[in-house]
Amino acid sequence: MEFRQLQLFVAVAEELHFGRAAARVGMAQPPFSQQIRRLEAELGVELLARTSRRVALTPAGSRLLEDARVLLAKRADIITTVRQAARGETGTLRVGFAASSAFGVLPDIVLRFRTRFPEVKLEIDDSETMNVGGALVSGELDLAIIRAPFQHEGVTVERLLRERFVLGLPARHPRARRKVVSLSSLASEPFVLFPRHAAPGLHDTVTSMCLAAGFSPRVVQEANSWTSVIGMVEAGLGLTIAPASAQALRPKGVVFRALSGASGHAELELAFPSPQPSPAATHFRAIAHEAASRRQ
Repeated sequence: MEFRQLQLFVAVAEELHFGRAAARVGMAQPPFSQQIRRLEAELGVELLARTSRRVALTPAGSRLLEDARVLLAKRADIITTVRQAARGETGTLRVGFAASSAFGVLPDIVLRFRTRFPEVKLEIDDSETMNVGGALVSGELDLAIIRAPFQHEGVTVERLLRERFVLGLPARHPRARRKVVSLSSLASEPFVLFPRHAAPGLHDTVTSMCLAAGFSPRVVQEANSWTSVIGMVEAGLGLTIAPASAQALRPKGVVFRALSGASGHAELELAFPSPQPSPAATHFRAIAHEAASRRQ
């Protein structure tokens, strides 16, 4: 039994007229009738009661009509969902991101992606202990948004966003009244930063900037998320040097000021398995670059 035979049977079962049914599917009546006979022979039952004046469904034909409609609808659904999957419009997309990139551009990317591809289930993983490179190669992740620099065999990396650093300090701090603060003037200040294991690239860039300005930062507290870092700054534990997008957090007791003498930049990268990502990941990648370009 073939799907085409079922389609022909549904046509004649609904029209109850061989001529009209054949015209409906674009066939001549003789080969149409032959296909229906062949279907009845294969099933070993009579599906249609035929007389010179009328065609009627037998009990077996009525039953087959119900099941055939369901099966043909399911076939159409399968074709649609398979094609949608091939276009990256359905399925699951697993995205990892570093804690230091959990603000700024990421919410914008996620919102744009969910709006355009609502049928794709988006799973976000911010596990601090995850081996991002290994997860991408093994298929645990489809993409990752990470702080530069990042390298891993079998993983393609491309720059997503490059942004300046700013100084975050308590609103009551004497330097909060200035619009621009010199990095070299912060030599004696306490700092709150990310631990190196959580964001090695970010940590090393900030440390290098401070060394170039003539001092080694005196880190009095570390935290694994920007929410925690900013909270400690607000509590007066120290200052922090953060990517400009950290200003999106808008804490009440913390102000951000431009830094002079800060030569480095914070870079976000998009990583995905080589040689190319899945269709859904390709859509996410394009949207990520679109969102990031608006922040450059």
